[in-house]
Amino acid sequence: MKKALFALLVIITGNLFPQTLTVRVENAEIGRGHLMVGVFNDENNFPNSYYRGKRIAVTDTVMEISFDNLSFGQYAVSVFQDRSGSGRLSTGIFGIPTERFGFSNDIRRPNFQGALFDFDNDMIITIRIR
Repeated sequence: MKKALFALLVIITGNLFPQTLTVRVENAEIGRGHLMVGVFNDENNFPNSYYRGKRIAVTDTVMEISFDNLSFGQYAVSVFQDRSGSGRLSTGIFGIPTERFGFSNDIRRPNFQGALFDFDNDMIITIRIR
């Protein structure tokens, strides 16, 4: 009963006092397309259909993208630099990406559980795209 009440309180306060998640992207190539940043809250949608997303022109090697009014919870983030302008991560032979990409928790391959983190206050996460 106490756990259920606590979980309900977390859900309610998370929706009443949404916070800002800032994604700091490092190693971007200036003037080469856009950063495509996705915030995911569902394993079934990762990494293709984001919960919240942004497309930002690359103007510096380090960029900060903020997601305001985000409810408390667990999220994963993916980023790629869309140099081709296709809106999708370009790949070459055998599906190997030809554009820079990265995930929260600095994981190397798309894995929702590996990229998942707890969001319960304003926070900044750093993703170095490769």
